[in-house]
Amino acid sequence: MKKNLLFVTLFLVFGILISKAQDASYGMRIGANLSSISSDDIPENLEDSRFGIVVGFLVEYPVTQKWSIQPELQFSSLGNDDKTLRVDYLQLPVLLKYNFSDLFNVHIGPQIGLKIWEWEDNTGIETNFNTFNFAGVIGVGANITDNVFADLRYGFGLSNIIDDEDIPGGADGSTRNIQLSIGYKL
Repeated sequence: MKKNLLFVTLFLVFGILISKAQDASYGMRIGANLSSISSDDIPENLEDSRFGIVVGFLVEYPVTQKWSIQPELQFSSLGNDDKTLRVDYLQLPVLLKYNFSDLFNVHIGPQIGLKIWEWEDNTGIETNFNTFNFAGVIGVGANITDNVFADLRYGFGLSNIIDDEDIPGGADGSTRNIQLSIGYKL
């Protein structure tokens, strides 16, 4: 049932995007992440946030004068403190964007991440990360000029990213991050 709903939703979204392709604007963004892995199963001394980067490309498809859909493809470094748990993702957020004016907007949407790298130091715990990370994204943006923009986002994991069959009873954890970026639209 969930797969069917997802398929129908994606089909409708891509149908709208194709019909609006001639109005699309393209761009890129770069910024910083402050992230952590939220889990009751991670020792308290490993819960410090990680500073990382985000860089990616976007396409914005206007649906109406105020609404647009903005899929992106980005690299994002997440995890906890740089010396403990790190995981990097190739992410695909699909954001629904509402433009209050030519200056300000809000955006919200789902995001899927594909793990491309993971690292942990010898902290005494052995953690494996799941290949996929499903998350939600909510944010605000400002258009500085016609081409330059900035945004502030909060990402919250909706799925368990820890795959650890060796821990009795299993382990759960999800990502949390704040992202500040600047971008340029062609």
